Amino acid sequence: IFFITKIIAMPPTLYLIDGHALAYRAYFALSGANPDRWQTSTGEPTAGIFGFASVLMRLLENDKPDYMAVAFDVGKTFRHEMYPEYKGTRAKMPDDLRPQIERIRQLVDSFNLPRLEMDGYEADDVLGSVARQAAEQGLGVKIITGDRDLLQLVNERVIVNLPGRSMSDARDYYPADVEKKLGVRPDQVVDMKALMGDSSDNIPGVYGIGEKTAQKLLAQYETLDGIYAHLDEIPKRFQSKLATDKEAAYLSQDLARIRVDLPVDLDIEQSRTDQLDAPAVTALFRELEFHSLINRLNKLTDSAAPPAAE
Repeated sequence: IFFITKIIAMPPTLYLIDGHALAYRAYFALSGANPDRWQTSTGEPTAGIFGFASVLMRLLENDKPDYMAVAFDVGKTFRHEMYPEYKGTRAKMPDDLRPQIERIRQLVDSFNLPRLEMDGYEADDVLGSVARQAAEQGLGVKIITGDRDLLQLVNERVIVNLPGRSMSDARDYYPADVEKKLGVRPDQVVDMKALMGDSSDNIPGVYGIGEKTAQKLLAQYETLDGIYAHLDEIPKRFQSKLATDKEAAYLSQDLARIRVDLPVDLDIEQSRTDQLDAPAVTALFRELEFHSLINRLNKLTDSAAPPAAE
């Protein structure tokens, strides 16, 4: 009896990092307990930069991704034009974090990684568009973020990594994980936000429709269009709310949907992680006084270097 074993090779993986989301998470994780610790001898604040750099190093050390790129926000977007109150309830960026964002951009450049940005769009849209392109090219995609909105992108080729209570207990979300966490499939996340809104982004939704109701409606009618096509079947107390706020529901759907068709050019060869510019990174780490990261960088580049000829 002969047994034929089928070996399924994992596709090369592109890691996409949500720059602003990771910077915010790192900043608040480190600066809360002892903010004075996170500054250079000249007084430059570094909590966000150090946390971002440390996560980047950990990914390269442990996950060893084939390709990597980082996306950033660039200011006002088309969503603000559609709905001026979009994200209007968010607290202003801390004054000492703003200059750190520019330093993080500099850090990404020194690592020789593509820095992805597009005027008028959020990093989410850039990430979604690049993820779709990469998946169509046969790559696996892993998005590193702190933003649950990106769970709508999860599919058989795209996974999203979200932190838990701390930066170190992040976990990967596959389609089944999204359904378990949110009570809807990834392809229903946008319509769920259309119904219940999102206070963090100041997306209105339908007044009086909460999470449980949104889950039940989508379980029965699948989509926002399906719900409105069967409005007369829905219990009166929700039917009137949906009818009154129909315009807000579809506006919210448009605001919540991540664009995946932007003409973002990603040179996949430039995204290779074996092209790290170690001298440039070392120089920046020295300037920022990240001595522990220099040691980690040396180990990383030594392990990545080909063995010397005898």
